[in-house]
Amino acid sequence: MINFSSSALALTATLGLATLTGCSAAVTPAPTTPVASASSTANTTSTSSLKANLTYLIEEEKLAFDVYTALNELWGAKAFGNILQSEASHQSQVLSIMTAYGVADPRSAEAGVFVDPELQKLYDSLMAQGTQSLTEAYKVGVLIEETDIADLQKMLAENPPADVATMMNSLLSGSQNHLAAFSKKL
Repeated sequence: MINFSSSALALTATLGLATLTGCSAAVTPAPTTPVASASSTANTTSTSSLKANLTYLIEEEKLAFDVYTALNELWGAKAFGNILQSEASHQSQVLSIMTAYGVADPRSAEAGVFVDPELQKLYDSLMAQGTQSLTEAYKVGVLIEETDIADLQKMLAENPPADVATMMNSLLSGSQNHLAAFSKKL
């Protein structure tokens, strides 16, 4: 999954939803209230797999946020600006679940910096592509959302606990909407 942050925007989380504030430093959104205790109803996801999935997922959402922030600053395209708040909210949703399951947050406060080396390579590649032209930037948006959708579907197929599945389905719906928005621009 892709994780995003911004050096040009600060986000403040309120009740799990982030509000875009337009500051010059990146602040990782944090929920004010953790999700209720973990559910074990008919899930088949192992604890280690769940932790790995959540850790990857939050960094993948940070990646989307960081890329969209940089491309919004470069191109000034509304599509990127409009989706930023949603990406911040996605991070808050994942963080709430991580907190409930006692999973440490791996995100760097620095934009474009990732613990997962594959996500770091992906970020670097996406930025190289997205800075070539606005059309390439929209293609980057499509690729990010397609990747998010595929990763979420794979994680959902592992039958995670109900609260995790609810959060992932919410992110999946958001990514499908973002994909449609970027696809319209091509």
